[in-house]
Amino acid sequence: MAGDITGIAAMLSVWRGCSVLVGGVFCCLSSGCGVTRDVGLADRCSDFMQRAFPRATIEITKREATAVAMTTILAKVEGTRNDVPPDVPAPRDLAVECRFDDNVLTEFHWTLGPTR
Repeated sequence: MAGDITGIAAMLSVWRGCSVLVGGVFCCLSSGCGVTRDVGLADRCSDFMQRAFPRATIEITKREATAVAMTTILAKVEGTRNDVPPDVPAPRDLAVECRFDDNVLTEFHWTLGPTR
């Protein structure tokens, strides 16, 4: 009788493990793992630009993406700060470059702006 109980407990443990695994896979697939698939890489780069300088109000004036290799895209974004008066010495014009390898951001740097 003790062997039967041990076997049932082991079976329940296996079922719990399988249900956790299946539930995890389902959640990951249904949420898309947080990746937005219908946004272009230049748009994603402009989003990174806004997030990298959150205290600024930036109007995006130009965005472009160019393939530099089979799986590598270089996106360039330019913008203007609207929250800085023209006579203030703070930089108004901003620009960034983003490098994406297989749609994953691998480089981000300012080419014009707050750190230049």
